[in-house]
Amino acid sequence: MDKKTFFENIRREANVALSKVFDKVEEVSKTSALKLKISSLKGKIKDSKTEIGEFIYNDQKKFKDYPEIVEILKKIKNMEKEIELKKEQISEIKEKEETEKAKEEETNSFTL
Repeated sequence: MDKKTFFENIRREANVALSKVFDKVEEVSKTSALKLKISSLKGKIKDSKTEIGEFIYNDQKKFKDYPEIVEILKKIKNMEKEIELKKEQISEIKEKEETEKAKEEETNSFTL
């Protein structure tokens, strides 16, 4: 086989390989774009569900005849109470730390 034929074969094989690579890149980019759109739509659905939930939560009287909703609203109220308790615990911890720090600083100022 002469050099010209050899290089012609290499060029042809390289073109075939590059063509396959570009096809795959195109496929991956289209797939990624579609997956991104799906993710975006799922986010919008979640936002809409949240909006529905906020509507129900803010107008609970209209939904008192739905025991499932009433039960969920009770759970939310309990979680809100638990959040408030946790916030109070945080305040108590911070207050205790500040008191201990102040005592420590006071002690250190006397020893100097």
